[in-house]
Amino acid sequence: MTIYTIVNNLISPEFQPEDAKPIWTLISQTGILHGGNPYFVPDFASHFEARLALAVRIGRLGKGIAPRFAHRYTEAVAPAVVFVAADKLQSLQASGCPWTEAISYDRCLALGKFEAATLDEMKQAEVKLHFDSDGGTRDAIWDKDGMRPGIEETIAAISRDNTLKTGDIILFGLSGEGPEVSPDARVHLMLNGNDSLSFNIR
Repeated sequence: MTIYTIVNNLISPEFQPEDAKPIWTLISQTGILHGGNPYFVPDFASHFEARLALAVRIGRLGKGIAPRFAHRYTEAVAPAVVFVAADKLQSLQASGCPWTEAISYDRCLALGKFEAATLDEMKQAEVKLHFDSDGGTRDAIWDKDGMRPGIEETIAAISRDNTLKTGDIILFGLSGEGPEVSPDARVHLMLNGNDSLSFNIR
């Protein structure tokens, strides 16, 4: 399984190429936070943010997929959150270095429950992050009209030089900002108004 993370909307609100071509990095399988286990805030940075994403799961093998055929290769959708080391990301961007260190590390990705969906249903999915801590509650909601690039264009771009396999996941960053992560908080991921995953921050 390969996890492609589309960083166009994940990095910052301003990071949007004019032509909206997808830009991605990879998260390894060790990056998945499994089974509602708690997320332990790492110590390699001082400021972490929970950034909302839409996870699309690939349902069949394909390469060189034209956008008009993308619907044949998607099978399920889930809400997701990527824990981004925001201060390290800013430093890496300023120095022109790759962003991977701030985005991809062990247990940096929480995935909600996947639900079967058509491509059109994926585009209309309502994804919400509810962050409950001593400092109060904070929500992040995906503006489905603001997701760029689109699912079809992204599948076509990735599959041009990479073979998409059954079970691969594409993460679409939905917002360039999110609630600050702090211990003793509770995170809830919701899809279409239903609870999909809950876990604690330690």
